[in-house]
Amino acid sequence: MIGPDLRVEGFDVTSWRHLVGLFMPNLEERMDRDAHESDDPAPPDPTEGQGGTLVVIDDPDRVILAARHSFDGAIPALIGESSSQDLRGLCASHGAMRVVVIRAGAMDELSDALAEGLAQEPESHRHGYIAQWLVLLRAVRQMMEVGDLRVWPNPVANVPLPSARMAQRALDAVLPDGKALLAALFDRGRPYTSLVIRRRNGLIDLVAGPDLLTQWTGPLGGDWRRDHRVFTRAVERNVAPVHLGLFAEVSAVREALRSGEPGEWARQVAVRDVIFNPMPMSVKLALGADAVRGISHVSSGLLGGVDLWKAAGPIVSRVRSRWTEIQSVSDELGFDPLVVLAALMRRDEPDLESDEH
Repeated sequence: MIGPDLRVEGFDVTSWRHLVGLFMPNLEERMDRDAHESDDPAPPDPTEGQGGTLVVIDDPDRVILAARHSFDGAIPALIGESSSQDLRGLCASHGAMRVVVIRAGAMDELSDALAEGLAQEPESHRHGYIAQWLVLLRAVRQMMEVGDLRVWPNPVANVPLPSARMAQRALDAVLPDGKALLAALFDRGRPYTSLVIRRRNGLIDLVAGPDLLTQWTGPLGGDWRRDHRVFTRAVERNVAPVHLGLFAEVSAVREALRSGEPGEWARQVAVRDVIFNPMPMSVKLALGADAVRGISHVSSGLLGGVDLWKAAGPIVSRVRSRWTEIQSVSDELGFDPLVVLAALMRRDEPDLESDEH
């Protein structure tokens, strides 16, 4: 999926942080935080709230052998304690946002499982990044099922793993070979960050940032809702035909990514805080399905649990059911990646329900 001669260019520190920060909550705040004056571990300050990751190594009897907080360093007080305690409570008592408990020696078993899993893949898939990642994820899922790895919170516990062929078809729907993907984000009308990805000969060979995009577009009119066509034409001149273009206010994208509520993306498109241009058929159908789910969700809430779309009769039911029959990225993968992403990005919310598996 990733070419051996991949070029990543056109980013400065600020634009890269803005881009990555969309998917990593509080990244920029953490990067701006002053470093600890000493590596000497100290109890977390409860006034600073939860943050970072607590990593615990235990033995087959669930006795903790080592523990370390990603912000505060080693935690000797946990050594010898039982790791069978409530993981959510363990997070709270040590000021962590998440906890990972790994049985000693499990990583060696993971390496063996990865090698065995890759050997079972068809030769045509074995060397692809998608197949390798899926084999790794299946091995990790197996570790979690037998208790050698425990994570809290774990928003993707029940997400099915697609096959390499399914994942490849989903990628083809979003970024076909010989095409480019373009995203440009704005903060109250001012450029915030942007991204261009090109796929050529089956591999992603270019990731370009706002510095290059600005060179390609030249002076703009100052209104991104009109200028988005200039962005698209510039990328098509200098990179490849654009298959999917996303232009939006960064606040709208943040809200949609973190929401996970049915209809949120369709709502942002309707008020033109998000514009897709070009919009491939898979995205059109996905937005339509999202809008239908959103209307159904709202009507059910307003009518005390009654689904208006089901109550409206067989004609509406047939129209509604058509959305589930249309192939889209979600259909190919077997789950909605935006819903999973939203759950991951909300993992630091205090009211997240416990899930230790």
